[in-house]
Amino acid sequence: MKPVVLVSLDWRRPQDGRTGLGIASIAAALQAAGVPLKIVDAQVNSTSFSLELVQRQLEEAICEVGQPCLVGFGVYVWNDDEVLQLTHQIKRPGVDVVLGGPQISYMKCGALEAAYPQADVFVRGQGEMAMVALATGGPTVSCGIHMADTPDLGGKADHDLLVLPSPWLSGTAPLQRNIRWETQRGCPFKCSFCQHREPGVRLINQTFHQDRLDRELALFAAHGVERISVLDPIFHANPQRAIDILEQAKTAGLTAHLALQCRFEMCTSAFLDALDGLSVTLEFGLQTTIEAEYRAIGRPNRMDVVEQTIRDLQARSLDFEVSLIYGLPNQTYDSFQQSVDWCLQQQIPRVRAWPLMLLRGTPLYEERELHGFVERGDQHIPIVIASNIFTESDHARMEHIARMLERRS
Repeated sequence: MKPVVLVSLDWRRPQDGRTGLGIASIAAALQAAGVPLKIVDAQVNSTSFSLELVQRQLEEAICEVGQPCLVGFGVYVWNDDEVLQLTHQIKRPGVDVVLGGPQISYMKCGALEAAYPQADVFVRGQGEMAMVALATGGPTVSCGIHMADTPDLGGKADHDLLVLPSPWLSGTAPLQRNIRWETQRGCPFKCSFCQHREPGVRLINQTFHQDRLDRELALFAAHGVERISVLDPIFHANPQRAIDILEQAKTAGLTAHLALQCRFEMCTSAFLDALDGLSVTLEFGLQTTIEAEYRAIGRPNRMDVVEQTIRDLQARSLDFEVSLIYGLPNQTYDSFQQSVDWCLQQQIPRVRAWPLMLLRGTPLYEERELHGFVERGDQHIPIVIASNIFTESDHARMEHIARMLERRS
């Protein structure tokens, strides 16, 4: 058995708690398997972030667990450079570097070693059981594991979510005032800009066991958690299951404010009824109101239903917000302004706008030359700043609108 050091280089919003839920879930699986482990936790977008400090903490953790050991990183678009630097610094005999996360899961076959030359093992897909198998010497079938310098078959993890221990119940995710929570993985939709379009397809069960969720809700209520950001891409993808979770939250006496990612077209009366008695904000990723744009990203909107649902939400005095994306295919400054104006005319409480990001593994990432996308790469998260039909000047004007919306919110 090899001890494990897990490195979390997360990007957090002010309302998020500490320790990435992905790392905490892997830690829970390792803990349940009896694997010694340490977590090195840092926030990449913090003004106090120091790569040198993270390296010192990582070296101390490696010394503490002893060698040989595994050092696992979750690699995301916002920490790619930092992971490359850290793996270069720590690589030595007795330290096996394991990389997972979206940047790994969506890399083309045969390209991983060149992109991450210091890595020994790559994991595509869900990482929990892969890390357990690597640490314990257990079977690696269906774990999405690729060993460096062996034929890359491109396999992805296919384990059952029902077998995973809870990071909250096991204590690997520390309870705080603000936390992130998940009840399922994967998304039934296939928006071309989103990495959620694929995870979950291979999973035997895409949802966690109701008993686990009930116990977690009771724990959150008992500890007085104040805000829960639910990470499910579409919380009510299964309407009845969503209702059951909401009813259990009431039974548990939950007082935390719930932030739920939803879709207008799936807001049934029964679902909205179930929100009564809870403190909630519904977050709708509308992205655009323009047909040529939402069809180009595989995200068709039923605008008549959207408008009716907005009326229903307002009649019930439910808090909600809408997010848009600027920089989309077929989008101009004027069409983006039309989407913003439509939202304001609907008297939506909060409207937010985010720049388009080209995420590895998404269709838009592969189509970037077709659309003439130009990215600004001087930030942790590269964003599209020009295309065949809008200029950098247009983008600056759209960015200004986004800032104005944020101030209004």
